[in-house]
Amino acid sequence: MPRLPDAAVGSIVAALIAGLVSLLGLIISKEQKVSEFRQAWIDALRAEIADLIAHLNAVYGTAAAQFPSVAEAWKVVKEDYLAFNNAAARIRLRLNPSEPTSVLVLKTLEEIEALFNSSQAADYKRLDELQRNFVSESQVILKQEWRRVRSGERVYRVARTVAIIVSLSCAFVLVAYTAWQICR
Repeated sequence: MPRLPDAAVGSIVAALIAGLVSLLGLIISKEQKVSEFRQAWIDALRAEIADLIAHLNAVYGTAAAQFPSVAEAWKVVKEDYLAFNNAAARIRLRLNPSEPTSVLVLKTLEEIEALFNSSQAADYKRLDELQRNFVSESQVILKQEWRRVRSGERVYRVARTVAIIVSLSCAFVLVAYTAWQICR
Protein backbone atom coordinates (compact mmCIF):
# COMPACT_ATOMS: atom_id res chain seq x y z
CA MET A 1 0.00 0.00 0.00
CA PRO A 2 1.52 3.35 -1.00
CA ARG A 3 2.29 5.67 1.85
CA LEU A 4 1.37 9.37 1.74
CA PRO A 5 4.25 11.72 2.41
CA ASP A 6 4.04 13.69 5.64
CA ALA A 7 3.84 16.95 3.70
CA ALA A 8 0.77 15.67 1.81
CA VAL A 9 -0.94 14.62 5.02
CA GLY A 10 -0.17 18.02 6.54
CA SER A 11 -1.54 19.80 3.47
CA ILE A 12 -4.74 17.75 3.52
CA VAL A 13 -5.27 18.41 7.22
CA ALA A 14 -4.55 22.11 6.73
CA ALA A 15 -7.02 22.27 3.82
CA LEU A 16 -9.70 20.53 5.88
CA ILE A 17 -9.16 22.88 8.80
CA ALA A 18 -9.19 25.94 6.51
CA GLY A 19 -12.41 24.74 4.87
CA LEU A 20 -14.00 24.15 8.27
CA VAL A 21 -12.95 27.57 9.54
CA SER A 22 -14.29 29.21 6.37
CA LEU A 23 -17.62 27.39 6.63
CA LEU A 24 -17.92 28.21 10.32
CA GLY A 25 -17.14 31.89 9.62
CA LEU A 26 -19.84 31.99 6.95
CA ILE A 27 -22.42 30.39 9.24
CA ILE A 28 -21.51 32.64 12.17
CA SER A 29 -21.75 35.85 10.12
CA LYS A 30 -25.10 34.84 8.63
CA GLU A 31 -26.55 33.81 11.98
CA GLN A 32 -25.16 36.97 13.61
CA LYS A 33 -27.14 39.02 11.08
CA VAL A 34 -30.29 37.00 11.83
CA SER A 35 -29.75 37.65 15.54
CA GLU A 36 -29.33 41.38 14.84
CA PHE A 37 -32.63 41.42 12.94
CA ARG A 38 -34.31 39.49 15.74
CA GLN A 39 -32.97 41.96 18.33
CA ALA A 40 -34.28 44.86 16.22
CA TRP A 41 -37.66 43.08 16.10
CA ILE A 42 -37.65 42.76 19.90
CA ASP A 43 -36.78 46.44 20.34
CA ALA A 44 -39.44 47.55 17.87
CA LEU A 45 -42.14 45.38 19.45
CA ARG A 46 -41.24 46.71 22.89
CA ALA A 47 -41.51 50.31 21.60
CA GLU A 48 -44.84 49.60 19.89
CA ILE A 49 -46.29 48.08 23.06
CA ALA A 50 -45.20 51.15 25.03
CA ASP A 51 -46.68 53.46 22.37
CA LEU A 52 -49.97 51.58 22.39
CA ILE A 53 -50.31 51.79 26.16
CA ALA A 54 -49.28 55.44 26.31
CA HIS A 55 -51.79 56.50 23.64
CA LEU A 56 -54.51 54.32 25.13
CA ASN A 57 -54.06 55.98 28.52
CA ALA A 58 -54.01 59.41 26.88
CA VAL A 59 -57.34 58.71 25.17
CA TYR A 60 -58.92 57.40 28.35
CA GLY A 61 -57.51 60.31 30.32
CA THR A 62 -59.04 62.69 27.83
CA ALA A 63 -62.35 60.85 28.08
CA ALA A 64 -62.37 61.58 31.81
CA ALA A 65 -61.97 65.30 31.21
CA GLN A 66 -65.05 67.41 30.69
CA PHE A 67 -65.34 68.92 27.20
CA PRO A 68 -68.18 71.14 26.07
CA SER A 69 -68.57 69.18 22.82
CA VAL A 70 -67.51 66.00 21.11
CA ALA A 71 -65.75 68.06 18.44
CA GLU A 72 -63.49 69.72 21.01
CA ALA A 73 -62.73 66.37 22.65
CA TRP A 74 -61.89 64.91 19.23
CA LYS A 75 -59.40 67.74 18.56
CA VAL A 76 -57.57 66.81 21.76
CA VAL A 77 -57.74 63.04 21.38
CA LYS A 78 -57.40 62.60 17.60
CA GLU A 79 -53.59 62.18 17.47
CA ASP A 80 -53.58 59.68 20.32
CA TYR A 81 -56.49 57.75 18.82
CA LEU A 82 -54.74 57.46 15.45
CA ALA A 83 -51.42 56.58 17.12
CA PHE A 84 -53.14 53.87 19.18
CA ASN A 85 -54.61 52.30 16.05
CA ASN A 86 -51.26 52.57 14.29
CA ALA A 87 -49.42 50.86 17.17
CA ALA A 88 -52.08 48.13 17.36
CA ALA A 89 -51.74 47.45 13.64
CA ARG A 90 -47.92 47.29 13.85
CA ILE A 91 -48.09 44.88 16.79
CA ARG A 92 -50.62 42.71 14.99
CA LEU A 93 -48.37 42.57 11.91
CA ARG A 94 -45.31 41.63 13.97
CA LEU A 95 -46.91 38.68 15.75
CA ASN A 96 -47.51 35.24 14.30
CA PRO A 97 -51.18 34.33 14.78
CA SER A 98 -50.34 30.60 14.77
CA GLU A 99 -48.01 30.74 17.80
CA PRO A 100 -49.81 30.13 21.11
CA THR A 101 -48.04 32.98 22.94
CA SER A 102 -48.87 35.41 20.15
CA VAL A 103 -52.49 34.26 20.12
CA LEU A 104 -52.84 35.30 23.77
CA VAL A 105 -51.39 38.75 23.08
CA LEU A 106 -53.55 39.23 19.99
CA LYS A 107 -56.68 38.17 21.88
CA THR A 108 -55.94 40.65 24.68
CA LEU A 109 -55.23 43.33 22.06
CA GLU A 110 -58.66 42.66 20.53
CA GLU A 111 -60.26 43.02 23.96
CA ILE A 112 -58.44 46.32 24.51
CA GLU A 113 -59.57 47.56 21.10
CA ALA A 114 -63.15 46.52 21.81
CA LEU A 115 -63.08 48.43 25.09
CA PHE A 116 -61.26 51.30 23.40
CA ASN A 117 -63.80 51.56 20.59
CA SER A 118 -66.81 51.08 22.84
CA SER A 119 -69.28 53.92 22.99
CA GLN A 120 -69.96 53.13 26.63
CA ALA A 121 -68.33 54.98 29.50
CA ALA A 122 -64.73 54.06 30.17
CA ASP A 123 -64.21 51.10 32.51
CA TYR A 124 -60.82 52.02 33.97
CA LYS A 125 -60.59 48.93 36.15
CA ARG A 126 -61.11 46.63 33.15
CA LEU A 127 -58.70 48.70 31.06
CA ASP A 128 -56.02 48.43 33.75
CA GLU A 129 -56.53 44.66 33.97
CA LEU A 130 -56.29 44.28 30.18
CA GLN A 131 -53.16 46.43 30.04
CA ARG A 132 -51.48 44.34 32.73
CA ASN A 133 -52.41 41.13 30.89
CA PHE A 134 -51.20 42.58 27.61
CA VAL A 135 -47.83 43.56 29.07
CA SER A 136 -47.27 40.27 30.87
CA GLU A 137 -48.25 38.21 27.80
CA SER A 138 -46.01 40.37 25.62
CA GLN A 139 -43.12 39.88 28.03
CA VAL A 140 -43.37 36.13 27.50
CA ILE A 141 -42.86 36.63 23.76
CA LEU A 142 -40.05 39.12 24.30
CA LYS A 143 -38.29 36.74 26.70
CA GLN A 144 -38.61 33.81 24.27
CA GLU A 145 -37.12 35.89 21.49
CA TRP A 146 -34.35 37.18 23.74
CA ARG A 147 -33.42 33.61 24.68
CA ARG A 148 -33.24 32.76 21.00
CA VAL A 149 -30.98 35.75 20.35
CA ARG A 150 -28.78 34.92 23.33
CA SER A 151 -28.29 31.23 22.48
CA GLY A 152 -28.12 31.75 18.72
CA GLU A 153 -30.15 30.34 15.91
CA ARG A 154 -30.47 26.56 15.59
CA VAL A 155 -28.20 26.44 12.53
CA TYR A 156 -25.51 28.28 14.49
CA ARG A 157 -25.79 25.92 17.46
CA VAL A 158 -25.58 22.86 15.20
CA ALA A 159 -22.64 24.34 13.26
CA ARG A 160 -20.84 25.15 16.50
CA THR A 161 -21.34 21.59 17.78
CA VAL A 162 -20.19 20.07 14.48
CA ALA A 163 -17.16 22.38 14.42
CA ILE A 164 -16.20 21.33 17.93
CA ILE A 165 -16.59 17.65 17.11
CA VAL A 166 -14.64 17.96 13.87
CA SER A 167 -11.92 20.04 15.52
CA LEU A 168 -11.54 17.54 18.34
CA SER A 169 -11.56 14.67 15.85
CA CYS A 170 -8.88 16.35 13.75
CA ALA A 171 -6.81 17.00 16.86
CA PHE A 172 -7.21 13.38 17.93
CA VAL A 173 -6.23 12.08 14.48
CA LEU A 174 -3.24 14.45 14.39
CA VAL A 175 -2.07 13.34 17.83
CA ALA A 176 -2.63 9.66 16.95
CA TYR A 177 -0.78 10.07 13.65
CA THR A 178 2.11 11.86 15.35
CA ALA A 179 2.30 9.16 18.06
CA TRP A 180 2.23 6.46 15.38
CA GLN A 181 5.05 8.20 13.48
CA ILE A 182 7.14 8.45 16.65
CA CYS A 183 6.57 4.81 17.63
CA ARG A 184 7.55 3.35 14.23
